Amino acid sequence: MTQILSGICSEGIMVATDSRATRFDEEGREHNFTVDKLFPLGSHGFIVSGGMGISVELSKRFKQYVEERRLVGIETIIGTAGAYLSDQYREALRNMGQAKAIRQGLDRIYFLLGGYSFKSQDKPFQLALWGSETGELPLQKIEIGNSVAVPRTLAGETRLFRMCQADSTLMELLEFANEFLAKQAETNPQIGPPFRFGTVTARGFARLER
Repeated sequence: MTQILSGICSEGIMVATDSRATRFDEEGREHNFTVDKLFPLGSHGFIVSGGMGISVELSKRFKQYVEERRLVGIETIIGTAGAYLSDQYREALRNMGQAKAIRQGLDRIYFLLGGYSFKSQDKPFQLALWGSETGELPLQKIEIGNSVAVPRTLAGETRLFRMCQADSTLMELLEFANEFLAKQAETNPQIGPPFRFGTVTARGFARLER
């Protein structure tokens, strides 16, 4: 299980996630390990994933795809993400066996993208979310506003929404995300540090770790 938080304020975008991942051995026993789930997309964007472990590999592939084609601006990147990630997910399910993935409850998958627009003055910072709860394809684009929690956690999502509506600073959003992830980790063994953080401003994407 991965916990993702992201929110937009006038300064830019905050994104946060944990780094705990789970795999199952041949006997079906669960093993936890650490993995990075947050990656830059060009100079002014990011992708972060959750759900099936293959989501990390698919994020890396999309990162390479963006770099090879020198895609610039979040609108352009978002415009290619749904089809590319769906095709890669379809191939991954075919290779690993979709029925096996579903039996293990690993068919949930999410990709959150965020970044800076070089075109829009009204929406300089944008978020987009794709996901599937049941292994269905293509991935569905999920409508979100200026804040999102994946998976949905009412308390965290409500607080983050209110902070974004009040135009809290990026530092305030980062502090809340760090506190929220730490509390989640105390009660959920599938969420754990180190926590990864990122910001997008007009100057670009920056990574942080706490």
